[in-house]
Amino acid sequence: MEFQVILTMFKRVLYEISVLSPSYFGAVMATGTVSLVLYVNHLIIPALLLTFLNLAMYIILLLFLVIRILKFPRKVEQDLKRSDLGPGFLTLIAGTDVVGDEMILLFHQFTLALTLWITSLVLWLTLQYYFLLVLILREEKNGFKDVNGLWLLFPVSTLTISVLAVDLSSYLPSMIYAGLITYFMGWIIYLVFTVLIAFRLFLSRVSVEEMIPAYWINGGFPALASLSSSLMVIHSASLHSIPILHTLHGFLEGTGLFIWTYGSWWIPLLFLLFLWKHVVRKVSFLKYDFQFWSALFPLAIYDLGTYFTGRVTRIPGILLISYVFLYVVLILWIYQFAGLIYNVFVKLRKPIDGIT
Repeated sequence: MEFQVILTMFKRVLYEISVLSPSYFGAVMATGTVSLVLYVNHLIIPALLLTFLNLAMYIILLLFLVIRILKFPRKVEQDLKRSDLGPGFLTLIAGTDVVGDEMILLFHQFTLALTLWITSLVLWLTLQYYFLLVLILREEKNGFKDVNGLWLLFPVSTLTISVLAVDLSSYLPSMIYAGLITYFMGWIIYLVFTVLIAFRLFLSRVSVEEMIPAYWINGGFPALASLSSSLMVIHSASLHSIPILHTLHGFLEGTGLFIWTYGSWWIPLLFLLFLWKHVVRKVSFLKYDFQFWSALFPLAIYDLGTYFTGRVTRIPGILLISYVFLYVVLILWIYQFAGLIYNVFVKLRKPIDGIT
């Protein structure tokens, strides 16, 4: 009897792995960023607890991904070729970078963090160009209806590489070059995709089902860019051997503030769209939705970017915004993580008739 129960549960786990969304590393991105927010606010013990939790989530999701690739290769291939799912694999890149940031900032593990950065760079080169080729060469195209919030993971995954490279420059100064190059590269990619997103939202009909949480990334990328530029400005004080960093000091500070204000403009609109979906159109917010990790990460990174933008620019009021968002992000993370745990238990107890 016990063996049958274990076998049944094993089949259920395998089934859930087979249908696991490529975007699930968004949970790692969000949790890791929340831990970093706690860290910069000197809440060290909670930051460490979330970091250990995030590392466990990262390892488990990596294991699930490997199992999925080995046991369900056709499903993985199908997901890779879908314009509405494929870009979700880019969360693996960003999640790896966020874990790398935790390792370097909280544990000072330079070698491990550098290894994670190199891994994410290889994944970036492989996955980004694969998806771009798929988007260009696919035969069936529906115009702007194919565009969705997950496409913003192209610039986001580029900027997470930049942020980790800048953090690594504290130990290896030449890494600042990689941070600077990927910073500008992320900007260019974002300018392309944000235009497509704007056309999609403003010039095409958007249904409730299509208003996925990933659109929040349009508010998160600007904060991520402001974070990267602010960190480079801060590091320029100690990296005297990098002349280009000092040459671009004012430019980096200006572009960081510029893109932060753009992201701040998007945030209220995204909140209004959230209310439209869940209050006006009455889509239940109480039901767990894994996609909400894609909204939680931008909010957390907005908090982090706001904190460092406030430190660099010293504009009154900006740091206050980051302190307010700290509590907002914490409450939302607790809600989402509780939903994740509840969802796991519910799915493990579901009947699996027809699952082989």
